[in-house]
Amino acid sequence: MKRLFVIALLFVPILLMADEASLQVEQANQLYRSGSYQKAAEVYEQILKNGFESPVLYYNLGNAYFKQQNIPAAILSYERGKRLAPRDEDILYNLRLANLRVVDKIEPLPQLFLLEWWNAFVSQFSSDGWAFIGIVLLWIAGIGGVVYLSARGIILQRIGFIVVGMSIMFTCIAFIALYQRYQAEHNTQSAVVFAQTISIKSAPDNQSTDLFVLHEGVTVEVLDAVGDWRKIRLADGKVGWMVLSNMELI
Repeated sequence: MKRLFVIALLFVPILLMADEASLQVEQANQLYRSGSYQKAAEVYEQILKNGFESPVLYYNLGNAYFKQQNIPAAILSYERGKRLAPRDEDILYNLRLANLRVVDKIEPLPQLFLLEWWNAFVSQFSSDGWAFIGIVLLWIAGIGGVVYLSARGIILQRIGFIVVGMSIMFTCIAFIALYQRYQAEHNTQSAVVFAQTISIKSAPDNQSTDLFVLHEGVTVEVLDAVGDWRKIRLADGKVGWMVLSNMELI
């Protein structure tokens, strides 16, 4: 009984913190509805600093920044929300709207149809979502195996065999998608440019050649790091170097 009491006490601070976060979210929502977008954004940011995050929170934060015409911060918030909920239609729609405000219109490199389809397919769920799908499919395969081994009729055995085969095949696909999605979420770094205008260099050195110019709001992939410099790649394949302080990692 004492052990249960101690465990219950451990959960009290967590519950209090969650309740406080809910009150802060409601406060921020009221500020947003009243038109106090800057104060609303500050409260949303404080909630995130306290360790609470969700797609809705990032979505609301992005909207607050968008209302202030702070496009880079809005895109950053939407992108972070997209990582948690890649299929959220509201986040995707507002992210497209924010990107329309970006000066630089960068066309992605064309991909083979099958590769483009596969990447879109993998992006349908987060890594947690693919893990859940894979586990469910394993359970279905197990149930099909039980049916196959215990059934006396040929028809039930065939059904069980087909269920096992199909489930294992789709489980493999789910775990491949899980691996790729996990790599994209945790090992691929992206960032949003926050400098109004910046020249991208050919090397991590202020004296190196200017390759091209970027404006605020552009999303880049971070490839390498040398001191305060980061090697970036654009969606159209261009590569160059810029200082870390001019961007925010997603």
